[in-house]
Amino acid sequence: MAQALERLAALLWSWPLLVLILGTGIYLTVRLRFLPIRRLGRAVALSVRPGTGSGISPFASLCTMLSATVGTGNIVGVASALALGGPGALFWMELSALTGLAVKYAEGYLAVRWRYTEPDGTHWGGPFAYLSLGLGRSGRGLARAFALFGALAGLCGVGTLVQIGSVTDALRYCLVRSGRQLWMLSGPGRPVPLAAAILGLIMTLAAGAIIAGGIRRISGVSTLLVPVMGGLYALCCVWIVLRHLSALPGALRAVLTGAFGLRPAGCGIFAAMQAGISRGVFSNETGLGTSPIACAASSADDPQKQGCVNMAGTVFDTFLICTLTGLAILVSGADPARAGLAATMEAFALGLPLPPGLSRGLVFVCLALFAFTTAVGWSYYGLSCLRCFTSRGRGLYLGIYVLTMGLAPYLPVGSLWQASSVCNALMAIPNLIGILLLSPVLDGHDIMKKNPAHAGKESQYGDTLSRQTDFGVCQAPGRGIDRRARRPAGAAADGFR
Repeated sequence: MAQALERLAALLWSWPLLVLILGTGIYLTVRLRFLPIRRLGRAVALSVRPGTGSGISPFASLCTMLSATVGTGNIVGVASALALGGPGALFWMELSALTGLAVKYAEGYLAVRWRYTEPDGTHWGGPFAYLSLGLGRSGRGLARAFALFGALAGLCGVGTLVQIGSVTDALRYCLVRSGRQLWMLSGPGRPVPLAAAILGLIMTLAAGAIIAGGIRRISGVSTLLVPVMGGLYALCCVWIVLRHLSALPGALRAVLTGAFGLRPAGCGIFAAMQAGISRGVFSNETGLGTSPIACAASSADDPQKQGCVNMAGTVFDTFLICTLTGLAILVSGADPARAGLAATMEAFALGLPLPPGLSRGLVFVCLALFAFTTAVGWSYYGLSCLRCFTSRGRGLYLGIYVLTMGLAPYLPVGSLWQASSVCNALMAIPNLIGILLLSPVLDGHDIMKKNPAHAGKESQYGDTLSRQTDFGVCQAPGRGIDRRARRPAGAAADGFR
C-alpha cells in the first residue's frame, strides 16, 4: 500500500502538474498586470479590517484559511522538502508562492463573485460554486471532481490523518530523546506510546466540540489561536537566525546553487523543484481550491477585496513562517537530510539558548497547535464539498471525520504524507483548469460586462473593469440547492445533479 501511494504521488507530481501550477501563476500574474505584487501591501492591510453584514469578517476568514494552511506543512513539510530536494527546494517553494499570489487572488475573487446565499444572509461556496456557475454545463464535471476529491481529502489527507499522525509522531520522538520508558499501546496499524494515544484522543474530542459549532465557532477559535501560535513560532525562528547571522550568507548561497542543481552533492534541479513545489502547495494550498471555501463565507461583498485578503494568507504562511523554518534549519547546523520532524526539532535544540529538551518541547507545542487548527478548519472544507452533492449526511460525515482523527496515531506517518500529496494533486488539477477557463472574468472581459443590468462600477483599485452586483443564489434549508433561486443573467444554473 505504501509503495503504491508513493508511486501514485510521484506520477501525479511529475512535470505536467508542476508546469500547470507554475504556468497558471505566471500567466495570471501577467494577465493581471502584476496586480498581486503591486497590491501586496494593500492586501495585508485589508486582511485585518473588521467585516460588516452577514458571514464572518475578512480577518476571521483569513484566520480560518491560515488555521487550515499553517499546519504541519510549515514545520514538518519544509524540513521534508529540504531532505528530499536539498536547500534548493526552499527557492522553488518561494517561487511557487510568489507566482501563486495571482492564483490566490483569482480564487478569492471567484469565490465571492459566484457563491450561494442562505435565507439568513450567510454565504457558502468555493471552487464547486464558481466552476458550475461560472462555466455552466462545461464546468460541472470539474466541479464534481473537485467536490469529490475535497471531501475525501478532508477524511484521508490533509485534514485529519497527516495532522494528528504528525503530532503523535512528534511526541514519540520527544519521549525517545528524553530517554524515558515508553508504555506502548497496540493499535490497528502500529503500536504507539500510551501518551501519544491519549493526546490523539484529547485532540480528537476537542476538535469534535469545535467542529460541532460550525463555521462561526471554527473562525472564532482560529482568530484566537492563529495569531498567537504563528507569532510565537516566528519569533523563535527569528531568534535562531539572528544568533547564527554569520551562517546566513552561506545558507542563501546553498539555496540558490541547489535550486538549479549546481551543487556538487546536490539533489538535482527536478528533485529540488518537485520537493519545493509539492511541499509548498501542501503548506499554502495555492491552487488547491480550499481557501476559496473560507473566502465564500466572508461578509465581504467586493470580489477584488476578498481576492487581496486571500493573497495575504500566502504572505504569512510561506513568505514568513516557511521561509523562517527553512533558514533556521540551514543556519543552525542541523542536518537538513534528516527526517523532517527531527531536522526542525534539532534546529531549535541547537539554535535556541534553552535546554535541548525544552526547545524540542517548544516545537512540539507549536506543531500540536498548528495541526489542531488545521484539522478543525478542514472539517468545514470537507463538509462544504459534501454539501454540493447532498444536504443530508452532515452528522455522518463529521462522525467519520472525527473517527479518522482518532485512528491517525496508529497509522505510519510516511504513508499519510503520500496520501496527502495524492489528494492535493487531485484537487489542484480541476481547480486550476477551471481558473484558467475563467481568467477572462478577472480583467473584466466576460459576458457579464455586456449585460447593463450587471455591469458594476469600476473598482477603487482601477485594475478590474467590471464587478458583479448579484453574487449568489439561495438555498432552502434541507432541500439542497434551489434551482429556482435568483442568479446573475448569463450564468449557468447551479448544482451538479
